[in-house]
Formats: sequence, C-alpha cells, structure tokens
Amino acid sequence: MRALVVILLSMVMSACAYSPIYNGKEPYNGSPFMLADTPRHTMDYFIESLTEQLVTSNTTLSARSPIAITSFVDLQQMDQTNWLGNSVTESFIFQLQRRGFKVIDYKTTGNIRVTQQGDFAFSRDWKELVQEQQVDYVLTGTMLRQDGGVLINARVIGMQTRVVVASAQGFLPADRIGRDLDTLNTMRMEDGVIIRSDVQKAERNTIILRP
Repeated sequence: MRALVVILLSMVMSACAYSPIYNGKEPYNGSPFMLADTPRHTMDYFIESLTEQLVTSNTTLSARSPIAITSFVDLQQMDQTNWLGNSVTESFIFQLQRRGFKVIDYKTTGNIRVTQQGDFAFSRDWKELVQEQQVDYVLTGTMLRQDGGVLINARVIGMQTRVVVASAQGFLPADRIGRDLDTLNTMRMEDGVIIRSDVQKAERNTIILRP
C-alpha cells in the first residue's frame, strides 16, 4: 500500500513538473523538453512519408530545379480544393525545403502590405502577385474522399514535358485528420447565404507558372 502511495505521488509530481500549460504570469518551471521539442500533428508524419516516396521514386528532379507546390484538388472536381488540400500543400513546402529542394512560393507578393488587421506578405489575389514565375517542376495531387478517410495521390510533373518524374500515394484516416470530414466540402456565398457544395465557378484570372 505504501509503495502504491509513493507511485501515485510520483505521478502527480511528474504531471506538475512536465505540464506544458503556462499562463505567462509566473516564471516557467516546467520541463525544458516541453518547449524544446515541437509538438507534431499526425499530418506531419503522413506528409513526411509521402515525401520519402517522392524522393525514392524521383527520376529527374534535382535540388537546384525550381519547384512549385500547388493545392491538392478534389479528384471529382479538379478545379476545387479545401482546407485539407491547402494544408497538404503547406506541409509539402516544409518537407521539401528541409531536404534542400529549391521551392518557389508563388503566393508571396514581393512586398509587405501593412493594414489595421496585420502585416501580410502572402496573397491569393492574382492582381497582387507576379504574373509569371520561372518554375521547372510542379508538385500537385488529388484527394478522394472515402468513408474511412481520404486517399491522397501526389506527383511531381515537368512543366515543359508534362512527364511525371516522381509519385506517391497514401491513405489518411478520418480520425487522424483533426477535423470533421464534412468540412472537406467547399463553401461559397450566394445571395448572402453560405452554401456547402461541390459546385464552384473557376476563376479565369490565374498566375502563370512558366517553365
């Protein structure tokens, strides 16, 4: 019984010492590793695995070749994406850059726009972006929603040749995504009403990624 009490007290003391929650009012006395080790989401590991597949299957892409990463699209609506497709894109930017690849972020405006809401260097407004950017390869892919999650296919394509030089495939379980799969549907405003639908008009104004 005494041993059990000692174990329980040790667990309580450990929980207090290693709690990552900090209110910012008193000096932080928790364990250093809670702040030194960056917490990782399941998505990080999933995209890391896909990136390893791309690197392994790569036949042409070199670290010096400029590559752009576009939004992953709905397999049934190739002109649509959602928060998951954009999250996959952001994760691939991180994974490729840390491996030494020359990643072109074409969403940067080239200047800093200072507003009352914040200071911004990114934009999805085509009028604020450089209209032509030199890119040799593009990493893109598709998402297919299924009952248990999302099937994701990724590929690197030569901009001039249209040849697939690397590819990867993986299944992301619904319970690991972190948000309800129902929110994967795109949304649009129509007559002041939010409509969740798979129908969306394609924008004619685009940024040209020129090889």
